[in-house]
Amino acid sequence: MKKISLLLLLALSVVLCFTGCSNEEKEKAITDFNAAVSIVEKNNSDIDTAISNLQSLVDSENPPLDNATIDNATTAITEARTKIVEIPEIPSKTEEIISATEVLLKNSDCSETLTKLQSANDALSTSIKQMQQVTNPTEAFIVERLSGLPNITGMEAVTEDNDPNGNLNKQGGYTATVYFASDLVDQSNVYGKTIVDKGTEAGGAIEVYPTVEDANKRNEYLAGFDGAGMLSSGSHSVVGTIVIRTSDKLTASQQKEMEKNIYNSLIEIE
Repeated sequence: MKKISLLLLLALSVVLCFTGCSNEEKEKAITDFNAAVSIVEKNNSDIDTAISNLQSLVDSENPPLDNATIDNATTAITEARTKIVEIPEIPSKTEEIISATEVLLKNSDCSETLTKLQSANDALSTSIKQMQQVTNPTEAFIVERLSGLPNITGMEAVTEDNDPNGNLNKQGGYTATVYFASDLVDQSNVYGKTIVDKGTEAGGAIEVYPTVEDANKRNEYLAGFDGAGMLSSGSHSVVGTIVIRTSDKLTASQQKEMEKNIYNSLIEIE
């Protein structure tokens, strides 16, 4: 009888021990699952915030200088939304809880997604600032950005008294024009006493217009003289509402280099 009692007690002890160990393992699994959920919720929230910030920039009425930054931002948002992790209900079985926790932790790293969103945000924000900077800027801004550039030796802004085209501040005309001279051009072979008198042949000019449409219209007009010999107006391109012009007396490579230097200076964000 004693032997049977001892066996029953031993069996009960084994059952109690197994049950206790099983409960302890499940409680730990639940704790780990909840911790993983907290991590994922925080990451999902960070992604949502980054998406919202970037979407607000995309939806703003501020145009960027480079439209590709809008496309890149939209792509980054679309990809980021696929990285938001869906959090499941906690399973009932210990093994399933452990498995669900592993899946959550595997998908919890959002650093790459956040980096892409921030990169797209920075690029779009910078491009918007650049466009604002080259939208109908002041004469003083143009003079400042031309100062110190390679091969530009002097400059002169037009006034109503010396404007060769008579379009300053007129409908469809420019709001500012700054002519500049270059040491790449033999100034003794350019007619005129002042830089404005010599015009673009001395080195080039920066023409500022109220709108992008006005700048493009002017650029198209100048294009009509391309390759026209003595009537050729030199190289010309548009950035924002600005037309960058360089002298026809420069070589093609010199025109390209000078235009690049001017462009980079105009869009530089300080």
